[in-house]
Amino acid sequence: MKIPENVKARLKKPLGSLEYDFRAIKRLSRGHRITAVGDICTISLLALGVKPHLAVFDYKFMRKKLDSGMVNMLKVHYGRARRYRNPAGTLSDKVVADAERLLKEGGAVLIDGEEDMTALAFIAAGGKKDVIIYGQPHKGMVIVRYDTKLKKRIRGWLATAAPGTLGKEIE
Repeated sequence: MKIPENVKARLKKPLGSLEYDFRAIKRLSRGHRITAVGDICTISLLALGVKPHLAVFDYKFMRKKLDSGMVNMLKVHYGRARRYRNPAGTLSDKVVADAERLLKEGGAVLIDGEEDMTALAFIAAGGKKDVIIYGQPHKGMVIVRYDTKLKKRIRGWLATAAPGTLGKEIE
């Protein structure tokens, strides 16, 4: 589904709390399943000693390829990743359909395209134990805790999205 421009504009503001204190994130990880959306977000959490239950990445940062050391770090920690297509500015119907299962199973999701919009699917599918963390460029990490109002708002946004994005899991 193609994300409408008015929704993209709203996403420039964090959907949760902007966190600068990484110790708070480490404490939060003790009682929750952490889902990290983004390469640098995932690598930063790993550097803190927090291994996200689910990590979503595309081997890029700000649309530039990660260096080989960072790619290797993700591969070492996550081995075989499930692969999905998710073109830039879209949210794959398949990611949305699989989000709840992916949250339960954990592991890694490697995106062919762009991973940032996938945070919406995981926030909408998350339960009370789930915390979704994604990067806010040049600001910090955004912590999104379970919030029924936010889930409802995201589902409304997704209902207005243009259908038909050819997102699929890649074997």
